[in-house]
Amino acid sequence: MKKLAYIIVLLSIIGCNKDSDKNSNLETTKKKVIEKEFQFPNDYLGIYKGELLNTSSNGTEKIPMELHLLKTQDSIRFDYKIFYGQERSERGYTLVKTENPNIYELDENNGIVLPIAYSKNTLFSTYEVAGNLLNNSEVFYEDRMDFMITMSSLKTKEAAGEAEGYQVTSYPVLVMQQATLYKIKE
Repeated sequence: MKKLAYIIVLLSIIGCNKDSDKNSNLETTKKKVIEKEFQFPNDYLGIYKGELLNTSSNGTEKIPMELHLLKTQDSIRFDYKIFYGQERSERGYTLVKTENPNIYELDENNGIVLPIAYSKNTLFSTYEVAGNLLNNSEVFYEDRMDFMITMSSLKTKEAAGEAEGYQVTSYPVLVMQQATLYKIKE
């Protein structure tokens, strides 16, 4: 009887080790999928759709939004189009690779070219328009992208204090635009 119990325990341990090996292999496979390094912008080309939340002191407005990031004939230029509202008001831009892999340019195709910083699937930019400071970030994922712009007036800056000999100035955010846009399967 002891031998039978010993054999049952031994088989159970071997069976658990096989399950453990299966789980280990499954975890390794998951890690490889998670660790896949995407190449911007080629791995994120496509059409993204969702809803933009435009929040200000007047409340929050929901606006349909699309972003199209598409190839062109030129390997360093990409169509970068944003559509807003039901009427699909188009903003047609061109995203341009530079020699620096962490810097792109957003050509508004009207004489304005904005430098765009890139790090870890995220585009960052800050620019001034008509006395307003805008901060923009766009984070790309395999199936979606997050879009955010904040706007502050340069006229409403506030002294936030001084520390270690440095004067700190704050620019209160007046408008926030946020959207999660989902990649459309074609």
